[in-house]
Amino acid sequence: MTDCAHTWRKKLRLQELMVIAKREIDSGEEIDLVYEILEDEMQTRWKFVSSTRRLYLDDIKRILANQYVLTV
Repeated sequence: MTDCAHTWRKKLRLQELMVIAKREIDSGEEIDLVYEILEDEMQTRWKFVSSTRRLYLDDIKRILANQYVLTV
């Protein structure tokens, strides 16, 4: 965790969102509903504005499509 503080915070938030996304997908939810759940989570937990939520959702979509790797 020697990166900038905002970088590792984003990484931790993405990890938390991926746990939620995988749990919802494994339970059989539709992907659009999963994205709505994630958006609600970001709005209530971190008070993200819509543009930031959109950026995080784009990252989540890339991670789920194996285009973007989130390292531990």
